[in-house]
Amino acid sequence: MKHQRHSIAFFMHDLSGGGVERMRLRLAEALSQRGHTVTLVLQHISGPWQAGLPPGIRVVGLQCSGVFSSSLVLARFIRANRPEVLVSSLDHNNVAALCAGILSGVVTPVVICQHNALSAEQALGWKYRLVPLCYRLLAPWASAIVAVSYGVADDLAYVTGIDRRRIGVIFNPVVESSEHVAQATLAPHPWLDGAEPVFVFIGRLVAQKDPCALLAAFALRLRAGPARLLILGDGELRASMVTLASALGISSHIDLMGFVPNVAPFLLRAYALVVTSRYEGFGNVIVEALACGTPVIATDCPFGPDEILRHGQFGCLVAVGDTEALAAAMQRNLRQEWPAEKLRARAAAFSVAACAERHEALFGQIRKRRDRCSFGLRFTKLSAQLVAHAIATEPCHSLRLVVTPNIDHIRLLQRADFARAYLDAHIVCPDGFPVVLYAWLRSSAPLRRVAGCDVLHHLVRHAALGSRRVVVVAESAGTCSVLQNWLEPRGLAGRWSVELAPPDLDSDPAASAALAGNIAASAPDIIIMTLGAPVSEEFVHRHRGELPACWVLCFGQALKVELGLVQRAPRALRSVGFEWLWRVGQEPGRLAPRYVKAAAWFPRAIMRDLKRHTY
Repeated sequence: MKHQRHSIAFFMHDLSGGGVERMRLRLAEALSQRGHTVTLVLQHISGPWQAGLPPGIRVVGLQCSGVFSSSLVLARFIRANRPEVLVSSLDHNNVAALCAGILSGVVTPVVICQHNALSAEQALGWKYRLVPLCYRLLAPWASAIVAVSYGVADDLAYVTGIDRRRIGVIFNPVVESSEHVAQATLAPHPWLDGAEPVFVFIGRLVAQKDPCALLAAFALRLRAGPARLLILGDGELRASMVTLASALGISSHIDLMGFVPNVAPFLLRAYALVVTSRYEGFGNVIVEALACGTPVIATDCPFGPDEILRHGQFGCLVAVGDTEALAAAMQRNLRQEWPAEKLRARAAAFSVAACAERHEALFGQIRKRRDRCSFGLRFTKLSAQLVAHAIATEPCHSLRLVVTPNIDHIRLLQRADFARAYLDAHIVCPDGFPVVLYAWLRSSAPLRRVAGCDVLHHLVRHAALGSRRVVVVAESAGTCSVLQNWLEPRGLAGRWSVELAPPDLDSDPAASAALAGNIAASAPDIIIMTLGAPVSEEFVHRHRGELPACWVLCFGQALKVELGLVQRAPRALRSVGFEWLWRVGQEPGRLAPRYVKAAAWFPRAIMRDLKRHTY
């Protein structure tokens, strides 16, 4: 499936040697190779993964730290670069990205990705305990919320109160084609050429990974026979592990190798990978081991290992902190229990290509929601002249409704029939200045105001209109009389007809049906409704099945402006968006209460619309 190209910015803290950073670099490289423009936006350009930066990817360093300062600097980046989508990873970065999206003042969709169990991170300090509240408050501004496993998604919904249906799941991009097999000929450590089984641990040496439990279990494992343990990773517990290994008498059997950028050669020759985490968001290294055909022993922690190993079908799961069970698992004949081909087949589900395709599909959904941007309506980008040309020249094979929403119409979308009419409209011309401004900001695409008066002004002067049959549904006998006098000198009297709408049109089904029948009998190409909202739109919706295939223009008082019955605001007022003030001054008794209600409702409508733009 061919996808549109996107400008994508990935926001991270730095390029430290963690699994999240590695997975993001893989995804960034894959998307860049697929033709997307990718930028890495980092709080600091530092960390061992700098050496593995993919070619052709721009890197921007913000040189800041903390949620508040990052939000301000990232907001400036968004305003200056206008990426089509900003993808953020990890808790505090996600909060900063959402705040930056709001502060930027432009509409760049923000996708936040949760990699770890939020419930488990509450023990890390007060800063982490604030994250669920921040998520809950800022969630309406997230265009998509993604978790790396179903367990993390469930946990995120439970801890934050965010609707679980809003949270999508995209597995990490772990497996790359031929990456592991290409390294099979070289042994990166002399122990891997020996006869003794070599176990490998890969990860940061921090409490979450619980490497000290591994040392205790390995000491028990040595009772069954000789073995070796390679520990690939670094962290705050390194000194403690050296002391513990000495106390357990296993120092000569282990090697703490520090951070290793390419772990595939170790996994290919290892007897098994051992994962002792207390909690995980996914467990990238487990998939990497499966891709190498290497057996896995992992703690059955929340949330990734159980999903990847399918409840023990593709690896050994033991209880968190149970060193005796871990030692017993290390004594089993793992190579015979889980054949390499079976493990490699399981790893294929977590490929870089699959992850990139899921992200492309997500970005495509976001683009569609942005294009069909505000209040569920797709606004036209055509000028009033081009809209008039389409009405005057294009034949209809179905009823085509044309509407011009202002903030009062947005309020009226609460009415079921009115909303259905608007959602079925063929052309939606944004008329009210606040509607135009919000839709423009929401879509990040230029949008012009197209008033019904302007469309009708060009339509009645279009050369093709003389051959079209038009029915005008007028709200009063006075309008009918003036319209007849207006038609005669223009030679349109023979092609135009006028229907006077009954005063109780919206409450009398019989009168409504009779009017629809009269209109249908005239077989018009164009119907011009002058009754105003919501009467015109709801009438059209009720009688869609009875009205002929034609254009229906719900333009309110536009025809009365063209006839000279209503004076339009001066051009200067129109250009700055104050035509509504002129109209209120002309009819304060009718329009002032309506605009007060609409102005009070509009902010609420915006909040509802922002919540609608989710994954």
